[in-house]
Amino acid sequence: MKKLFVSVLAIAGLVACTQDQVLVQQGPASLEFGGAFVENATRANSAVDPSTTTASLTGFDVWGFMDSPEGVVFVDEDVTGEQGNFTYVNTQYWVPGHDYYFAALAPMNSDNWNLNTKDADGNYIANTYGAGIVDFHNVDGTEDLLYAATTVSTHDIKLGEAPVEKVKFQFSHLLSKVKFSFTNGFDNDNAYIDVKNIKMVVPKTGTIDLAVADWW
Repeated sequence: MKKLFVSVLAIAGLVACTQDQVLVQQGPASLEFGGAFVENATRANSAVDPSTTTASLTGFDVWGFMDSPEGVVFVDEDVTGEQGNFTYVNTQYWVPGHDYYFAALAPMNSDNWNLNTKDADGNYIANTYGAGIVDFHNVDGTEDLLYAATTVSTHDIKLGEAPVEKVKFQFSHLLSKVKFSFTNGFDNDNAYIDVKNIKMVVPKTGTIDLAVADWW
């Protein structure tokens, strides 16, 4: 599966922030999330596994930064809602003249995955492709894992202008249930093979480096 991926107070203050500080600035246009779409990359039964359908994606975790990973905007922010109307607690505001980078994972607040945004030396891994490295633990294979990344530029807006459009995510499947189909080689259409008790040997845990341009 390839895929992939605020007061105008002193912007200079961004440089002075420590790596663990979240930017909480005020401004005329609040940052909003307006869409969460899931690509049709699996054939999972939506009645059994609703996490793979667009309509049921009602929550996801968001990471975001402005210009560089040190310009932290969101750290594991819970975003909830549906049909393009999403809300979150720690309101942020757009600042003109910057590049924003966002990454999102679903299902929200799952015990089966963890996103590491820093390496062993404490440096941020995030870049334009993704937010870091996902460690997952999904022994029984009952949970899907969705990922999305997007960028927004505010270089063309000025203070007091109309708000930037809402951030939209196009989610891809990092993990998903697999559906098999078998075709026999008999010429007689009435002949068939009854396949039962299929077993797969797969890793119980693993990691996915999101911060690379292409991965499998």
